Amino acid sequence: MRAPVRWRALLTLVSAQLAATVAMANVADLLRQNAIVPVEPPLGAADFTLPRLEGGSGSLSEFQGQWVLLTFWASWCGPCRMEMPTLEDLHQERGQRDLAVVGVSLDSTPELARSFAAEVGVSFPQFWDESGQVGSSYRASAIPLTVVIDPAGQIVGTSRGARDWSSLVPMVDALLGEETDLGSSGYTQSGPVEMPAVLEPPTAEISLSEGPLRVGREFFLDIRMHWVGSLEDYLPQPPQVRLPEGVSNEGIVASTDSREGGNVVAYRISLQADRPGTFALDPVELRYVPSSTGSPVVSLADGPTVEIQATGLKALLPRHWALLGGVLGLLVIIALLILRRKSAADEPLNLEVDRYEELRARVDSWRALRLEGKLGELALGLTELELELADDDEEEQLRLKGLIESLRFGGQVPPSSELDRIQRSVERRIENLRPDPDQEVRSRLRMTRETS
Repeated sequence: MRAPVRWRALLTLVSAQLAATVAMANVADLLRQNAIVPVEPPLGAADFTLPRLEGGSGSLSEFQGQWVLLTFWASWCGPCRMEMPTLEDLHQERGQRDLAVVGVSLDSTPELARSFAAEVGVSFPQFWDESGQVGSSYRASAIPLTVVIDPAGQIVGTSRGARDWSSLVPMVDALLGEETDLGSSGYTQSGPVEMPAVLEPPTAEISLSEGPLRVGREFFLDIRMHWVGSLEDYLPQPPQVRLPEGVSNEGIVASTDSREGGNVVAYRISLQADRPGTFALDPVELRYVPSSTGSPVVSLADGPTVEIQATGLKALLPRHWALLGGVLGLLVIIALLILRRKSAADEPLNLEVDRYEELRARVDSWRALRLEGKLGELALGLTELELELADDDEEEQLRLKGLIESLRFGGQVPPSSELDRIQRSVERRIENLRPDPDQEVRSRLRMTRETS
């Protein structure tokens, strides 16, 4: 006697569910054998729509019907740089056989992500997570993170840390051979995925040296990496800090500690700046290897911004040296003039001659600047001398001081006509100081009459 139709349907459904259960068990075992954490029972993958690095936008659900390796990465992540070429190799090997390798960049700008993808030669689909919401929904706080999604859109496994994916071609071939129920989509519309937390990733407290930070002086960035659990859960590695131009890493030392059940590794990075300014020491990469996977992982932490103050001669730029040389030269000239005045207090005529010759020598020495095309330096020197020789006219002095400021700091070069006017004015004032050649004879006659 033939079984009723409803019994045959029920048997078919039970058989299909049993086959699906067996397939799920096979997939979980297969992933576990390759150090990928299985998700049991599978979870619906959160669908998303993001900009593509190559232009336009796309969604994760476009890949329904294929096995998907969804990898979260960033250009600043060292382990990601190690892993990405192996994902590209796997894409080249099996990307045409119902396997989709899909990347999601967590970089701050798409330009950074495109530059890295071009550098590595990545050809598989790449999205840019502008707001970071997709990475947050998949708990990609530590990267690289790769999520294994079956053709129905269900998350069946996760792999955190860098690994050689090109060596997993046999595992991929086995996954492609598994029967998967495609009756309904496992993709969810939105919201976070309740991913299993194998271990909580380490966090860090970051601080700077106290007190003013100055050019050429060592200062310290202290990073206290800590995590809850066993000391053996993680193997910490020295953190990396993205340093801007002008700041250099002078070395790093580490120390360990255990407080209140939390494991702590403290790193002190010695830094030095070669110029004053504001520098962002950001981001800070926390690097470690979970003992469960043995694969290096990176978490990103916000770094501080430092203000470096100038100090000593090391802070002087070439233009500062030129200005300092000019000031020192002027001070030397003034000092010589003062000494000459003191030593020749009883010889006013000699003082006038020396003063006149010194002024003429200064003007003559500046003529070479014009031949060399250094019109700005020539104009500044002549104008400063014009101010030195100016009368007690406050309005004229203010005009000359304003012209000096514009020449010194504004970088203005006067036209030739203005330069000629300044030079004629200076030479005229110097000529007014020319000593009377008969004054010495009259002075001697006067002294003879006074003593007779």
